[in-house]
Amino acid sequence: MNGYLSRASVQCGDTVTAYLSSPVPVSGATLSAYRMGFYNGAGGRLVWQTKHLSLGPQAQATVTGSDLLTEAPWKATLTFHITGQWTPGYYLLVVRAPGQTASSIPLVVRADGDAAPLGFQASVLTYQAYNTFGGHSAYADAANKAAPSTVVSFDRPYEDGGYYSPYQYELPLIREMEKLGIDVDYFTDLDADADPGQLKLHKGVVTGGHSEYWTKRMYDGAVAARQAGVNLAFFGANGVYTAARLTGSPLGPDRRVVIRRTTAGDSVAAADPSQATVNWAEPPLSRPETALIGQGYGYLGANGSLRVLHPGSWIFASTNVALGQVLRNTVGGEYDQVDVNKPTTPRDIDVLAAMPIRFANGHAGMATTTYYVATSQAGIFDAGTTYWPCVMTGDCLHLAPTPPESRQVITTMTDNVLTAFAAGPAGLAHPSTPNLPPSAEGLVGSAKEPGDVSLRSY
Repeated sequence: MNGYLSRASVQCGDTVTAYLSSPVPVSGATLSAYRMGFYNGAGGRLVWQTKHLSLGPQAQATVTGSDLLTEAPWKATLTFHITGQWTPGYYLLVVRAPGQTASSIPLVVRADGDAAPLGFQASVLTYQAYNTFGGHSAYADAANKAAPSTVVSFDRPYEDGGYYSPYQYELPLIREMEKLGIDVDYFTDLDADADPGQLKLHKGVVTGGHSEYWTKRMYDGAVAARQAGVNLAFFGANGVYTAARLTGSPLGPDRRVVIRRTTAGDSVAAADPSQATVNWAEPPLSRPETALIGQGYGYLGANGSLRVLHPGSWIFASTNVALGQVLRNTVGGEYDQVDVNKPTTPRDIDVLAAMPIRFANGHAGMATTTYYVATSQAGIFDAGTTYWPCVMTGDCLHLAPTPPESRQVITTMTDNVLTAFAAGPAGLAHPSTPNLPPSAEGLVGSAKEPGDVSLRSY
């Protein structure tokens, strides 16, 4: 079972069309909408459901042009209305049928114009970049049998990396925010692009574990929000790394995401270099993510454990951690690292924790967790690992189990950041104290146990 929707986000009064498919004909399928949150530990509640749907196989995905644009030209299954019963929030729509494997489709219900203390930005552009439905994503497959698409589309179901992204990178964080009782408004990358000014409505804006692809309007909007005193929390890594551009599909505007990774042959970038879809740090953009986040992308494949470097930080309040304490199995997926030699690294960067890394070639590196304060007194936190959200729940793929005590430290740090960022410019109450890590080699060399160093095989 799988499907996709005509909209990635909606507000009350909107209409949504669902395109659903079943591998075999079924007559008793259901589509159920669950609002995700804490809900006394349940993680979500049923809000809406339609039953007795007749489904069957839909058309094969099409792959067109040199862009390898992959879409599912399916017939509409049903249309439904977003009524007042749909409380704004993050939803999963689950399609089920007897004897078939269920599948979920994310949908954000917005409250446009609301000014909740926190705004949560769902990273749907990154979902699509990693979505392999139809045989192509924005990446070559592991065997290099499938070339990458340079344009990806929302007009298809999620699969593989696109499918599990909400579960790994966002839902644990949403659950924690709502457990704290903080009022949160939800929106997507597409909404941040359509109305960048909405970020200024909130005291803090939050992204999850993997928010890699940003449009120019998103980047500009985040910079303007920070300059206005809006706190920015990046509970992940590899954020704001690659520029993307939006274009329409037959189903509507902003349904396709352009990710060319080069200016060669890009007529739009030739006419306006600011619209190039290369990494943000590269020409002609030359706007490294460090200038916003505070640190930059390291790499992937280095799982391991953070070591506490600044236990006196307010972000460690109520954790009782000690200098040098190892938080076992708290880093996984992709990681960020601070580079004090980069001119865009904030001078007041506070490196809270770091994971030492030994590469196969003998070089040393590190993954780091950071905080800094902008001139507007906005606080900017970067977790430095894409697995930060799923570490809180212990549900990370490809990571050894995180001990309960380490999970609790990560959760408490998250709570401290969320609570402070919902209160106003964090720098007023929590100025950043420059705290630089040892050199990478020094960090590796000072490890008390061999297992405290992440060994990267490539």
